[in-house]
Amino acid sequence: MNRRHALSRVAWMVGGTLSAPTVMAFLEGCKSGSETQSILFAVTDDQRAIIDEIAEIIIPATDTPGAKDAKVGEFIELMLKDCYYPKEQQSFLKGINDLADKNFLKLDPEKQTALLTEAEADAAQQLEQTGKDRAAAKEAGRPFDEPGVPFFRLLKELTLLGYFTSEPGATKALAYLPIPGRYDGCVDLEPGQKAWAL
Repeated sequence: MNRRHALSRVAWMVGGTLSAPTVMAFLEGCKSGSETQSILFAVTDDQRAIIDEIAEIIIPATDTPGAKDAKVGEFIELMLKDCYYPKEQQSFLKGINDLADKNFLKLDPEKQTALLTEAEADAAQQLEQTGKDRAAAKEAGRPFDEPGVPFFRLLKELTLLGYFTSEPGATKALAYLPIPGRYDGCVDLEPGQKAWAL
């Protein structure tokens, strides 16, 4: 399976849309450290714990493994370090630091969820405003400097991407055939059947 096909499958799983930086990270492949300045990107143990906790809130362990079981936090950190530009890295770190300032890990689950719901709404507003600013710049014939992807949008994308491309996500949460058989284009779905893994 080529990278473009894999990306289209993951995009379908996460609701059909991925941000431009995530698409570019897949289509261009990972950059050298000098191109992304990844040497400057690092997360602390506290930030790493927040990333792990948020990923687990997004995909909790149930009868299938959760995000922590799939080591999604490590995936997010590696992707941001090696495949994203400083603009996205800084946007991400700012969002994590904002949550750290609010003692995210010490809050009860309801307050954690409320903060994440607020972060998701803020991300949607930022994306809407970016769209308006982009359209205004185009209409005025001036260049537009794209801002970094909002923190929660990027975190959610990378959580879903990391989980559904991990071994636990692909083999336990999705239907998985290690050696696929013949192609059947028209197969009846059983009640409660899982989506197929990439």
